[in-house]
Amino acid sequence: MSSGRPDPRSVPDLVLLDLDGTLADTLRDLHAALRQVCQTHGRSPPSLDQTRQVASQGVRAMLQLAWTEQPNEPLLASLREEFLDFYAGHLADQTQLMAGIPALLDTWRDEGRPWGVVTNKPAFLTTPLLHSLPLPDPPIVVVSGDPASPPKPDPDPVRRALAKAGYPPHRAIFVGDARGDIQAGQAAGVISLAALWGYWSPADPPERWEADGLLRSPADLTLWLGRRGGPVGRIS
Repeated sequence: MSSGRPDPRSVPDLVLLDLDGTLADTLRDLHAALRQVCQTHGRSPPSLDQTRQVASQGVRAMLQLAWTEQPNEPLLASLREEFLDFYAGHLADQTQLMAGIPALLDTWRDEGRPWGVVTNKPAFLTTPLLHSLPLPDPPIVVVSGDPASPPKPDPDPVRRALAKAGYPPHRAIFVGDARGDIQAGQAAGVISLAALWGYWSPADPPERWEADGLLRSPADLTLWLGRRGGPVGRIS
């Protein structure tokens, strides 16, 4: 294609998934860590729903819900460490696969379809979290947040996943629940689909992200992959 984007009619081999809010429902454990930090500092914690709307944007965004006066960087760094210290010990207290994901992974196991994870979550959290989940088959590639590399929305994490898995961009897709996921995937040259079942804010709805497709549920991804030549767009 002259635009440099992959042909959306192609059928990809490799599926890359974001972790928080796309593959796994981590919200309650993230919220528990946020509540703990707030309690330590005498702050009123944001609600679960408020936290849901920013969870895919990372720890900083969640902390800024409670520290609305925009804490200085040293304080924010200290709060982040407190958050991560607590969260690391409670990674999978309430976390589970997102609804519909188990059936999707079972289908991919039967098909022999390779899949992977691309997340900004640090590896020391990503690795044990994935091990705690009831995955029928492990991902063939996992790219976690790396202090030495830029995070999504930079395309580097997606490009590293493609390189590690041995797939070119036109034979892969990336599914995520944040604008940054879509930006990273498209800049890396892969078809990028928005997971409407994830953690996004009504203030920035997925319809505005210019994704290659909008998926209401994991079952819609199965339909999308099975259309083999149909146009990309909202599943209806």
